[in-house]
Amino acid sequence: MTTSPAVYEGPFDREPWPERLPATVVDPRGEPRIHGYEVRRDLARHHGIADLAWLAARGELPTATEREAFEVAVIWLAPVHAGEAASHAGILAKLVGALPSAVISTIATGLAELGRTERDALAPWLSWLDAPIGAPPPCAVEAAPDADAADAHAWLVERTAVWFGPDAALPESPVLGRVAGGHALLHRLGLRDPQLVEGVVTWARLLIVIAETASLRAGAVRDYPARLPDYQYVDDQGGSP
Repeated sequence: MTTSPAVYEGPFDREPWPERLPATVVDPRGEPRIHGYEVRRDLARHHGIADLAWLAARGELPTATEREAFEVAVIWLAPVHAGEAASHAGILAKLVGALPSAVISTIATGLAELGRTERDALAPWLSWLDAPIGAPPPCAVEAAPDADAADAHAWLVERTAVWFGPDAALPESPVLGRVAGGHALLHRLGLRDPQLVEGVVTWARLLIVIAETASLRAGAVRDYPARLPDYQYVDDQGGSP
């Protein structure tokens, strides 16, 4: 007498499941479209990269005002120097001989984490923008503004009055930090979803940091300043090994 094997019915067997992946941005049927706009015959011919990024994030093309403010936000947020963690990690990956795809992945992960930590640190500032009572919080303020920072801030205040109206312009004083100003523009533009904001911030910086690592020689470990700052190993008795 043979016994039929027991059949286990788990949650994937009991529940009804959709038959297609959820997809709302790219339609690959025929000529690919992004939120309904043909890629080669429309977007590539009549629009720029800022339009494409805004379309991806918001589902529609920007107005002239939205495009200008968005481009300024992206440029203000773009610089990430070699000493910052995301760029430093990419440099290390390149110097130990990682494949280009691994270097890029390392950079992207670091930049995404940078965007998250910036949003966490600037949370009081973003809340202040919605209910501006009192002075802007210290996290948004330039620590020691020079004349160039003050000039850039004054220009941004003037432009935000044009873009968003006088009541939504950024405060004339104190001088805002560059990163705080960039995040404020995204906030004023209505970009509030953390994944979209951090995605835009990562995108704004990614090619900058990739370019920083591109000139390095893969595997050139001796090009890394390994003794900066200098150090000396000691044992638990205080003597040199």
